[in-house]
Amino acid sequence: MSIHPEDLEAGQQVARLDGVTLPDGTTATVHITDGALTDGRQDGAPTGRVSAGTDADGTEWLLLPPAADLHAHIDKAYTWSLAGEPEGSLEDAVACWREFGATLSEEQIAAHARRQLDAALRAGVTTIRTHVNYHEGADPLRGIRAVLAAREDYRGLVDVQVVAMHGQIHDDGLVRDALALGVDLVGAAPHLSDDPRGEIDRAAAFAEAAGIGIDLHTDETLNPDSLDLIDLAERTRHWPRAMTRSAGHCVSLAVQPPDRLAAALDAAAEAGVSIIVNPLTNLYLQGWQHPVSMPRAIPPLRAILDAGVALAAGGDNVQDPFNPLGNGDMVDVAASLVIAGHLTPRTAWDVVTAGRSLAGLPRATGAVGDPADFVLVRSASVAAALAERAPDRVVVRAGRVVATRRTHTTTVPVPAHAAPPERPGIPERQRKAVQA
Repeated sequence: MSIHPEDLEAGQQVARLDGVTLPDGTTATVHITDGALTDGRQDGAPTGRVSAGTDADGTEWLLLPPAADLHAHIDKAYTWSLAGEPEGSLEDAVACWREFGATLSEEQIAAHARRQLDAALRAGVTTIRTHVNYHEGADPLRGIRAVLAAREDYRGLVDVQVVAMHGQIHDDGLVRDALALGVDLVGAAPHLSDDPRGEIDRAAAFAEAAGIGIDLHTDETLNPDSLDLIDLAERTRHWPRAMTRSAGHCVSLAVQPPDRLAAALDAAAEAGVSIIVNPLTNLYLQGWQHPVSMPRAIPPLRAILDAGVALAAGGDNVQDPFNPLGNGDMVDVAASLVIAGHLTPRTAWDVVTAGRSLAGLPRATGAVGDPADFVLVRSASVAAALAERAPDRVVVRAGRVVATRRTHTTTVPVPAHAAPPERPGIPERQRKAVQA
């Protein structure tokens, strides 16, 4: 007998979903066989070994590809109150973190990271790429060790890539020690350096020596003279296509004239540089110097997609000095891509899920043959899910429920004797017609 998705519990294996809505609006019955989605039969015979498990009635539920947060800072999560509830621009947040971050222990950082990973999993985020600072103080690698430990705790639940984010103040030996711990990518913030082009070259050289990719904070400013994206593309254009080269933020693209914008995007597309947009944090951090006619601080998303540049998204900061309201829920990020970035709801969700492939994982689009990794939400469409923030969710990996999130709604009863209110000024005959 089928049960409803709201009755599924973590640990249950799902064998079949009946009448579930797919992202394109069609309804289907999907089967899960050996951890993958199938149509259940082929030429009249079962395809493979159908998984033993629970059948669920997916009517009124939407099957979405799992979200990917491709730009996070889980070592900073949930520290806004601890840091004194600061406010201000990017420069203000950086200064606050340099002072406050030195006070955090490895155990505190690990606890904050695990808390965000737990929240992400319940929200349907099963891929995270997190940047980790070299924390100030006597042991600058403690944050990286803490996040690597949290990554192991969530292995098989959330796929975590760790970016060691050095700055110009960190010497080469320290960076090499960090890379030796087993991080996935090299990170840096060239626009905060005295020599942005030199910092790009330095980070790329570290990546080449370690045989890993690169993900840089790039042009996180409304200064139109900042176009480090072009230098990043030029420095990495000869790399193998499989070697990651990502540019996070790219806020300055929002204030470029059309010809310079086209040149930068053409360079990124030709070099295979992906762009990771972080709308929530950038809307908060940028524009403090513009009391009127404040720029949106989001790069031109449609132009990026039209140029053939791979585009993904990040939640960036979760209740830390860089964003007091972040929550790591990529449904909120997708909604902001619609409201502030002018994407359609469907395209916005495609951007939010694109990070999975950029992280090197197999696609999970809900199509037959894909891994049975998906999120069930109680909504009629992608647009409704984003508008209502998808309060009820069931997160599935390889056909197994790994997390659920449910809310309880309150129904206000309408008295049975209540009659439609009269509309003053309408003749009796017309009023009766309206009420009929």
